[in-house]
Amino acid sequence: MTTGLFTLPLPAAHADAPLVRDREIAEAQSFFAGPENALVRSIVRLVDGQLAGGYPLVLYGPSGAGKSSLALALAERHRNQWQHDSAVVTNGPDFARSLADAVETDAVAEHRARFHRCDLLVIDDLHRLANKLAAQQFLISALDSLLKRGSAVIITLPKSPQAVAGLAPPLVSRLMGGLVVRLALPGAEARQEIVRQTAARANLQLNEQQIAELASSGNPATDRYLSAPKIRQLVMQLAAESELGREQKTNATKTTMERDVKQFKTLSRRVTLLVAKYFGLPVSELKSKSRRQAIADARGLAMYLVRSLTPLSYADVGHLFGGRDHTTVMHACRKVSTQLESDESLRRFAEELTQEIGAEGLV
Repeated sequence: MTTGLFTLPLPAAHADAPLVRDREIAEAQSFFAGPENALVRSIVRLVDGQLAGGYPLVLYGPSGAGKSSLALALAERHRNQWQHDSAVVTNGPDFARSLADAVETDAVAEHRARFHRCDLLVIDDLHRLANKLAAQQFLISALDSLLKRGSAVIITLPKSPQAVAGLAPPLVSRLMGGLVVRLALPGAEARQEIVRQTAARANLQLNEQQIAELASSGNPATDRYLSAPKIRQLVMQLAAESELGREQKTNATKTTMERDVKQFKTLSRRVTLLVAKYFGLPVSELKSKSRRQAIADARGLAMYLVRSLTPLSYADVGHLFGGRDHTTVMHACRKVSTQLESDESLRRFAEELTQEIGAEGLV
């Protein structure tokens, strides 16, 4: 049995690494796999070889296990190794949305060519296609075409494909016919190494006892330890407090986080109020399930601003806005980021709102 800690460097989010755009991934330098994720070693060897041969790579596991990070890192590694010209990286909701748009605009042929002829396909959170039969049927056809031509396919899910309700049996069969790997939350070795790496990048001096205490944060009785993003957030918070000269002890971390959560919620409510006023919408609409474009645009801007002004993860922001999934928040933030580059009035409003929030002492 393979034991010990395995380190997989993650690519930086720069122009030469177009597949990586997630801030949480960019903030990490490596993916750490302890004995709990020993199969990652074999996956990397497979990627360094040829990730194809007629089967997809399926990564599944609990939130915070690093499925998205690992999938994008492997995809970037594979793309660089084999010099692929065409790579498609998407998620379940965007996959279904793009198909619907193609049907509506009579562009199905072009859409099919894009997904049937790419060299690399990555779909994050495939479970979001549950009960969407048209999208699933399109994906089945795309998988058959891609795997026949030897393209690489990487899929992520929270559960094993056969345990996800609402997936068509033919799709489950194709996924289960691939290399299906369960990722676990980082174990003790991995968590401690994450603390060390993050502390080193933040110039935070920690002794081994402090590292061990931070790495064991959570509830050991239920084996619910903090995920890698939460650990990094915790260490960066300690580093910020250290720079301000405030005495910080690791056994006070939980109290500090609970206090900040209240402040983040206050900031979120204020941002939501100002954005709703700017768009002329009721505040309740921004947290509703409405997909009307005007509401979606306002909601996306509010989520983007909360994400930018706090260390909250995509999942945390989604929880504040009606319990939305982290991939939905990620998509909205990326869309707003692009809009801000071209829409001067929107960019000016975002800057003014940020200054106003700062003047109120919320950040």
